[in-house]
Amino acid sequence: MTPSIRVAFLAVALVVSLAAGASTPPKQLHVAVVGDSLAFGEGDETGKGIAGRIEPELRSRGVGSVLTTNLGVTGATTHDVVARLRQPATKTALARADAIVLSVGANDLRYPLDSENRVRSPLLIVDQALRNLDTIVAEMHRINPEARIFILGAYAPLAHERAAVLLEPLVAMWDTMLATRFASNSRVSVVRLSDIVNRPDRLSTIDSFHPGGEAYQETARRIADLLAARPS
Repeated sequence: MTPSIRVAFLAVALVVSLAAGASTPPKQLHVAVVGDSLAFGEGDETGKGIAGRIEPELRSRGVGSVLTTNLGVTGATTHDVVARLRQPATKTALARADAIVLSVGANDLRYPLDSENRVRSPLLIVDQALRNLDTIVAEMHRINPEARIFILGAYAPLAHERAAVLLEPLVAMWDTMLATRFASNSRVSVVRLSDIVNRPDRLSTIDSFHPGGEAYQETARRIADLLAARPS
């Protein structure tokens, strides 16, 4: 074999090897969205929310068929989600999912600060919410060991929210602790929201509190990017 032929042969072999190792999009994906008002899609002017917006995002990445299940409930706390995971219908939906988008914890952080009897230390709120979140993730893994879980981070509303000043440091703390807590779990990804919902025009024109359509779209895009990048 001459040197020129040998080089050509190696080049073809390299291309074939890279093509074989490339990740091809799955033909079908089932995404379940679980948790609070963000999971539900509250504030989205189109009514689509994450569940409605992630389908075209995944299709644009080559996924042939996308099925979404919206299990979001406005006002849900980590306690509520723990209880909901015991329901047969929820278990069935999660067992069929390839990916689970989980939005919970914001109400745990916000409600005590809004109440007249505020707790002395916000650290107690964060610690209890994280303990509940551990329980939620562990139960989701038990129901479906193969599903990837995408946990949404927190954000501090920028308008009409009297507790925003107190919430901002909690948001930063919460996101940091989430990332640290699940860093070693290859099937859990934390999706940051604070840099998405960071301007008044990103808030809903309906209530000026929840994310608006543009913010939901960017969130769905970010989840789709992470979902397309399969873990090793």
